[in-house]
Amino acid sequence: MGLLLIPMSLSLSSSVVTTKMSRRQRLRKDRLTSLPDEILEHILSYLPTKDSVATSFLSKRWKSRSLWRSQLNLDFDDKTFQDSFSFRLFLHYFVTNGDNTQPIHSFQLNCSSHGNVIPTSILSIKTLSVLKLKSVTLNEDDPCCFDFPSLKVLHLESVTFTCYNNISILLSACPILEELETKDLNVEELESPAGADVLSLSNLVSADISGDIIRPHWLHNVHHLRIKMWFDCLDGMFHNLIHMELIFDCTYHSQRFKWGWLIKLLQNSPKLQTMIIEEYDDTIHNYADQEWKDPEFVPECFLSHLTTCSLRNYTSPNCRMQFAKYIMQNSRVLSTMTIQIAKSVKSSTKIQMCKELSLCPTNSATCKLLFI
Repeated sequence: MGLLLIPMSLSLSSSVVTTKMSRRQRLRKDRLTSLPDEILEHILSYLPTKDSVATSFLSKRWKSRSLWRSQLNLDFDDKTFQDSFSFRLFLHYFVTNGDNTQPIHSFQLNCSSHGNVIPTSILSIKTLSVLKLKSVTLNEDDPCCFDFPSLKVLHLESVTFTCYNNISILLSACPILEELETKDLNVEELESPAGADVLSLSNLVSADISGDIIRPHWLHNVHHLRIKMWFDCLDGMFHNLIHMELIFDCTYHSQRFKWGWLIKLLQNSPKLQTMIIEEYDDTIHNYADQEWKDPEFVPECFLSHLTTCSLRNYTSPNCRMQFAKYIMQNSRVLSTMTIQIAKSVKSSTKIQMCKELSLCPTNSATCKLLFI
């Protein structure tokens, strides 16, 4: 009998626990549902838009409230849908049935299938402060509809423009833009119109640019700049630049003019404090290095601002070595000089490079030389 009582006891206990858990769950559910709409809307703002819409099926009360219609932060990703058709259908449904009277702060659209066209209505949301687009096409016949007076953050990745002029019009429609990131931009009409230009981006604080679609002189007010491009495309004055990261992707031809261009860039960045230079490990480019010549004037940033310098993927001990020595010998307030030697460099060459740079005199008494 005792053996028979044990499973009965367990079954009863399990039932009691299940009953208690159900009551707790219902209580928690009721507590969540009873929260003010303002708090519920704030909670939903952290969910992907698809999940936010799905909350309307939780109960009749959630359905009647339709809180998803008032979402201020929109996040669409086609990876959570079975196919591109259902994704486009959902996107159209949301744009059509959403509350157009509410201000939209953030819009993020990620399409794994390149070529999806963004809804025209998104391109003129005056309250939008953050816009992130990936793998979409801005196929707008009338680009003058771009209007983002509140936009502060703009990220564009694998975005296709029908013509080059649309890029400049888009940026001109963002008068208070503070952060700009671009990667793998495409233009169907490659020829650049002579009149394609951007109004001054006076509020731009940081820019992360890859490729040569964005014109460098559009970025002249930037404070933090990370750029991967052919270096001879970057020119002009950068009066506010304090942090610069350059990733060189040079052709054989342009490599010959590299050092003269780089010194000119430093001379045009008088407030530069941090400089990071990274190069691809391509031995072909080493043979194209022009002979190093000390410039006639020392860049102004060397005299009073440059405190941190990092040279990454260091390869040949020719002009690169001379450039490193020039920085150390002429930078008055340099505190850290970091050299990262490429893995492809032979051990004997590494030892020689480290020894030679260690013996180089420095203008700054506080300069520390680091090898990583």
